[in-house]
Amino acid sequence: MTTPLGRLIGARSGDKGGAANIGVWVPAASPHAQEAYEWLRTWLTVNRVHELLPETQGLRIDIHALPNLCALNIVIHGLLGRGVSENSRLDPQAKGLAEHLRARHADIPPEFLPGVEVNLA
Repeated sequence: MTTPLGRLIGARSGDKGGAANIGVWVPAASPHAQEAYEWLRTWLTVNRVHELLPETQGLRIDIHALPNLCALNIVIHGLLGRGVSENSRLDPQAKGLAEHLRARHADIPPEFLPGVEVNLA
């Protein structure tokens, strides 16, 4: 089902010097949370982050899995240049980056989405 990624995940972002940091997670109350997390972990690759956030093209990205939290930590190196005090970006602390990611559309298996009835028969 093509829908905003934010229907599946929560997210929070900020800055660590010149790097932007995005934490994304599947809420524990989500239908099939563990399976949804496994889907997210394999789907949200470095290449996919570059697709979803074109401003990251050419930047190094590290993705760290946190399976006990059904979460991923995405670190985008160099997005903020030399840091907040020397940055002229509209969002110099990357506070809005998580919501920007959540607004991007993805083909999400409908059984992982809250409020979607799926007939598996």
